[in-house]
Amino acid sequence: MFSLVRALCFICFFSGVFALPKTRRNFALHEKREPVSQTWTTISRAHPSEILLVKIGLAQSNLHRAEEYLLDISHPRSANFGKHWTPEEVANTFTPSKESVDAVVDWLLESGIDAERHTFSIGMALVFPTLLLSSDRGKGRNWILFNATVNEAESLFNTEYHYFKDETSEGYRIACDEYYLPKHVQRHVDFAMPTIQLEGMRPIENMNLGIRPSIVGLTGLDNCYELITIECLRKLYQFTAGNTSAPGNEIGIPAFGSYLYPPDLEQFFQNYTTQPIPKSVFPEFVSIDGGERWDDSFTFGSEATLDVQIAYSMIYPQGVRLYQVGDVNTASDGTFNTFLDALDGSYCTYLGGDDPDNDAVYPDPKGKGYSGPLQCGGAPRSNVLSFSYLQIEAALPVSYQTRQCHEWLKLGLQGISVLFASGDSGVANRFGMGKDNSCLKPLGKGPNIDVNGSGFSPSFPSNCPWVTTVGATFLKDHDINNGEVAVALPFTPNPKRDYYSGGGFSNVFSQPSYQAEAVSNYLTTYPPPYGEHIFNRSGRAFPDVSAIGLNVSVVLGGGVTVAGGTSSSTPIFASIITLLNEARIAVGKKPIGFLNPILYAFPEAFNDITEGSNPGCGTDGFQAQPGWDPVTGLGSPNYPMLEKIFVNLP
Repeated sequence: MFSLVRALCFICFFSGVFALPKTRRNFALHEKREPVSQTWTTISRAHPSEILLVKIGLAQSNLHRAEEYLLDISHPRSANFGKHWTPEEVANTFTPSKESVDAVVDWLLESGIDAERHTFSIGMALVFPTLLLSSDRGKGRNWILFNATVNEAESLFNTEYHYFKDETSEGYRIACDEYYLPKHVQRHVDFAMPTIQLEGMRPIENMNLGIRPSIVGLTGLDNCYELITIECLRKLYQFTAGNTSAPGNEIGIPAFGSYLYPPDLEQFFQNYTTQPIPKSVFPEFVSIDGGERWDDSFTFGSEATLDVQIAYSMIYPQGVRLYQVGDVNTASDGTFNTFLDALDGSYCTYLGGDDPDNDAVYPDPKGKGYSGPLQCGGAPRSNVLSFSYLQIEAALPVSYQTRQCHEWLKLGLQGISVLFASGDSGVANRFGMGKDNSCLKPLGKGPNIDVNGSGFSPSFPSNCPWVTTVGATFLKDHDINNGEVAVALPFTPNPKRDYYSGGGFSNVFSQPSYQAEAVSNYLTTYPPPYGEHIFNRSGRAFPDVSAIGLNVSVVLGGGVTVAGGTSSSTPIFASIITLLNEARIAVGKKPIGFLNPILYAFPEAFNDITEGSNPGCGTDGFQAQPGWDPVTGLGSPNYPMLEKIFVNLP
C-alpha cells in the first residue's frame, strides 16, 4: 500500500511508453487473476524503479500425502487413531526439499538477484544465506524474500505491474494480472507475491440480530420458539450440565474486531444459565498482535459476546479462551493467517503463509495501533477452535487458500478440532453484514462476483476439507418437541439479504475421501437440477453438521435480544465437542482432534434434518434430504450417541 501522492507523482512523471515483456519460450503461466469485483480500477503502469518486497513461497514436501497422514491418525478404523503429531514432526515432514531451494535460488542468481539480497526462514528466524552452513541449505526454508525494483520483478516473472485503486477504501496497490515462471522452476514454487493479489478480504461475521423478545429469562421449554435458551439446547441435544473442567481443555473463540462487553456477561450469568456462575468468571484473554479488551471507545461486540455466552452456558465449569486478534486498525483486516501465526510460530517463519496483500501488517503502518512485531507463536492452543467468520472463496487466490487450508490440516495432525460457520446466504455469499448476497458469473464475462450472478458462491475456509463446517437449523413447526428443519428467514424488502444455511460445493478443493460415499448418495438419489456451470459436484461439499441458528438468547448492551446465523450454530456444536473431550479426558484419553472422518463414519449419531432448503442466486438452492445434504450436513448432534462413540474410541 502506498500514498496517493506517490502514485500521482509516478503517473505524472512516468506516463510514457513502457517496454512490454514478451512471453519467453521457456516460461509457463503460473497464476492469472480473473476479474473479481468492480472495486479495483487500473490506474497506470507501475514505475520501473519502485521497490517491491518480493516473497516466493517454496513448494512444501509431502503435501501429496497430507490427506493420508491426517486420516491415518483421525479415521476411527485406523490402527494409529489418536496418535497426534508434535509440531516438530509436522514441520520436518512438510519442509521444502533441498532440490526446490536450490532450483529457485539458482534461478534468482541467474536473473541478477544477488545472494546478498536473499533472506529466508530457518528454524524460528529469518536469516541471510551467508550465515547458513552448507548442510543447512534446504532445511526449513519455506520462503525466499528479497527487495527488487518493478523492472526486475517484471523481468523475473515475465509480466507487467500496474497501480490499482480500490474505489471503496481509495487505497492503492501494485499488482499484475498474471505472471510466469521458468518451466524448470515452476514445480518448486507455490506462488509469488506481490503478483495477482488484490482482494484483501476481511473476516465476515455470520450473525443476524433480531428484535428484543417479549419473553426474558429462563422459562423452561414453553417459549423455545421465541427464545432459545440453554434449557432448549439441552432438550434438543440431550446433554446435561457440565461438571468437569479438565486443565487445558478450554474452548477457543477467536474474535476479529468484535469486543466482549463484561457487564453483559455478568447479566447473562444471572439470568440465562441454569448453573450458578460467579460474576467474577471471565474468559482467559489472549491478545494477538495488539488485541485489546473492551473499553468505552469500542462499540459492543455482538459476535464475541454471543459466542462466549453460548459456550459458558453449555460447558461451565470448563472455561473459555478468547483470542482477541488485531489492534484497533487491523482487527478486521486480512484473513485468518494472523491468528495462525500466533498459534504456531512455524506458520509465519518456519512454514509460513502470510501475504502482505491479504493479511494485516505489523508494526501497524496506520498509526495509533500495535507497534510491536507480528506475533509468531507463543499463544496457548485450545483443543477446540470455534470460528464464526468466513470469506468468499472466489475473492481470494487459489494458491493462497490452498496454502492456508494445509495449515488447518496441520492443526488437525496435532489433535486440534477446527470448526467454521458455513455462512448465512444459502448458496450465495456476501462481502459483509448488511451487504447484498452475491453469486458468480462465468469467467470472461466481467467481474466474477456479482449480485446478479447465477453460479453458486462457496465460502472460505468453510470449503477447506480439513475443518468442520457447521450449518444452521431451527425448530420444526415452532415446537421444541418436533425436531428441526433447515433455518429460513426471508427478508421481504430485499431477497438478496435473506438468511438461509450456507452450503454447497467448493470450486477450489476436491472432495475428500471421508465424505465421498455420503455426498455420492445425495447427488445420485436426490440429483439437484443444476448444471456444472452452477455448482461443482466433484468439489469439497459442506456443511458437515448443523445446529440451532435462530432466536438464540444473548445479552447485548444491557438488554436481551435474539441472535441467529451460523454464528450461533458453530459455537453450539463446538461446545458439544468440548464436552465430548471432557468425557474422553475423564477416562484417560486424549482430545479427539480432526472430527470429520468420525462424524461421517457414524451418521446415526445425528438428528437427520430432512426439511428445508438454502435458496440463493435466483434458485431454490439445495434441498435437505435423508442422510447428508448440502444444507444441514449430517444433521444436528445427538449427544448421548456421540459420547458413547467418542469415549469408546482409542
